[in-house]
Amino acid sequence: MSALLDIQGLNIRLGRRGPRLLRDVSLRVQRGEVHGLVGESGAGKSMIGKTIAGLLPPTVRQVSGTITLDGTDLSALGKHKRRRMIGARTAIIPQDPLSALNPCRRVGPQVTDRLVHILGWDRSRAEARALELFNEVSIRAPERVLRAYPHELSGGMRQRVLIAAAFAAEPELIIADEPTTALDVTVQRQILRLIADMQARHGTALLFVTHDMGVVAKICQSVSVLFAGTVVSQTPVEALFAGDGGHPYARALIQATPRYDAPDDSLLPVPPSIIEGLRHDIAAADAAWGNGHG
Repeated sequence: MSALLDIQGLNIRLGRRGPRLLRDVSLRVQRGEVHGLVGESGAGKSMIGKTIAGLLPPTVRQVSGTITLDGTDLSALGKHKRRRMIGARTAIIPQDPLSALNPCRRVGPQVTDRLVHILGWDRSRAEARALELFNEVSIRAPERVLRAYPHELSGGMRQRVLIAAAFAAEPELIIADEPTTALDVTVQRQILRLIADMQARHGTALLFVTHDMGVVAKICQSVSVLFAGTVVSQTPVEALFAGDGGHPYARALIQATPRYDAPDDSLLPVPPSIIEGLRHDIAAADAAWGNGHG
């Protein structure tokens, strides 16, 4: 069975002669699957999501590689067609719900605009769908929230609004870009459970960007581990946590995760030898790649 999302040999660089930000990235997300994208800060996780969504800044460009969504190569599409396809068939749950919502507009239109302008729904139908989703994500007084401004809602409530907006058009793929980063620990747990429940209910494929291996263990079926813009491991989650697969760096990340059931255990940092080995391999790969793309 062909993957819903298939990325092959993706290279992203800064400017025309700048360094590579993503290096030969390849990964697949199957239909209805939750695929974790994990790595330390600056590893390139969010960059992959922005590349899929066509949201790269002007100073960053895709040099090579393909991004295929349901058999269609997105890089082969014109800008307008790609935007319409991405808008109709994918969605994003961003990191910071406050900055993601326009403070000068009420919440309702920010949820319904996508349904109106991309799917062609009339405004009343779109608002009815928004209220339906608000109930599904357990928003109290959904009619009031529909008319509220973002600053009138709590952080957890704003994130629920964005989750509802992401699922509103029944997309085939949702990119969740560290959606609990800006929330406190108690609300994080609620939002993670909500996303997992919504994904299972709607059968949507989910690319879940995180730096937390504990989250990967809870909600993902497969995982890609990044280091410095390079996918060093891609494996089923069960196999990785059973120690049956994955790169040593991926297994070291698991061992470095704090154990809340064993608070007295010492933290195990990633061994320097693993980091040095990865940096050596990446430097050699960059040198070889630069000879052909300088």
